[in-house]
Amino acid sequence: MLKNIIGGIMIGAANIIPGVSGGTIIVLLGLFDKTMNSISNLFKLKISFKERLEALKFLLTLIIGVGIGLVVFAKILTFLFENFPNQTLLCFSGLILFSLPSLKKQEMKDSKISMVSFIIGMLIILALTFLSPNNNNLTITFEEIVSKDLNLIYILTLILLGMISGGAMIFPGISGSMILLILGWYHLFKGYVANVTTFDPKIIIGLIFIAIGVGIGIILSAKLTTYLLKKHKVGTMSFILGLILMSSITIIPLKGYDLVTLITSIIAFILGALVVTILEKKKTS
Repeated sequence: MLKNIIGGIMIGAANIIPGVSGGTIIVLLGLFDKTMNSISNLFKLKISFKERLEALKFLLTLIIGVGIGLVVFAKILTFLFENFPNQTLLCFSGLILFSLPSLKKQEMKDSKISMVSFIIGMLIILALTFLSPNNNNLTITFEEIVSKDLNLIYILTLILLGMISGGAMIFPGISGSMILLILGWYHLFKGYVANVTTFDPKIIIGLIFIAIGVGIGIILSAKLTTYLLKKHKVGTMSFILGLILMSSITIIPLKGYDLVTLITSIIAFILGALVVTILEKKKTS
């Protein structure tokens, strides 16, 4: 149970960072198959009560972790991005990049990568990066959020925002935060999550609608991903590997370096790579 909660926290944290995919973290933690099967078992008609209960328990522990990760890391990452933006992104890049060989071996075994699917995945991330706005205003104040009217259009926007986040939370390689950034909704999503501890009614109501969207997005994404992996595993995994590889490259900042920042960013990248390497050695020992 504790492992699932910790995994959920990491997934929640990843969903806050533009360019980093929560679905990628699920795969890297080895929880992807179990998550897909649990979601599928939860909605199957012909299944035993015990199996349904096990699926529910697993998903609840994961969701608790995701909630903690979203709330806590929305605040922590705000601090890190304000003070150490390049180092933070380089550390995540190292984590993801050095996880790819293990991911390929784990999910594809001896199968060869489909280069067409792999390149398409890379091009999609390049396109998303190109479309991403070049502004650093990724914050919204508490006052701005509570001043918004909860009319039908705004409620539907919050649900759609949640669906994008939830769908990307499951599908590896696609960053929900990056998509929200492109659509101009990222600051709103992070603002709601970061201000949950105020317990303001407008914040809580908004988060409920976002949560409804997240649930819908997770279910739809899980069904699509399960279908694709069952019918076209090599092509789908090659596509996902392309998404993940290009994501790990495009989140690397190209500006904002002085000598100290450059050195500490390289150290952060190496640290991320070392963490993955050590975890992989422990897994195989």
